Amino acid sequence: MKYHYPSDLPVSAARDEIQHAVRDSQVVIVSGQTGSGKTTQIPKMLLEMGRGTHGHQIVHTQPRRLAARTVAERLCDEMDVKLGEEIGYQVRFTDESSPKTRLRIVTDGILLAQIQHDPRLSRYDTIIIDEAHERSLNNMIFCSAI
Repeated sequence: MKYHYPSDLPVSAARDEIQHAVRDSQVVIVSGQTGSGKTTQIPKMLLEMGRGTHGHQIVHTQPRRLAARTVAERLCDEMDVKLGEEIGYQVRFTDESSPKTRLRIVTDGILLAQIQHDPRLSRYDTIIIDEAHERSLNNMIFCSAI
């Protein structure tokens, strides 16, 4: 896996601060402009920190199926890995992941279905709720409960 953080993305400049906050806090909220790199760079920072190992994964939610697939493909391209290996995605009727998957991008619906069977979401060591401003009230309550 290659860890490269483009200097033209504002979130790249905050890498140390974000990683420090994740190490020291149970919940971290990152807010920034559209296009600042939050969706693609923060998952790479978490992988670099060693998250998504020891039998657990990082889960990264997206509001729509196309977004989940596109983000996964983009991260695989940036990190020079094959889709479905270290980085994968899961949407309704499609699961492009494997036992090696450390980062799984999913839709809200997939995570909501998983929480019914595993209320503690024990398969994950890190949960990223992306695009939180697009969530319905029910999903916002769900997100707050995590």
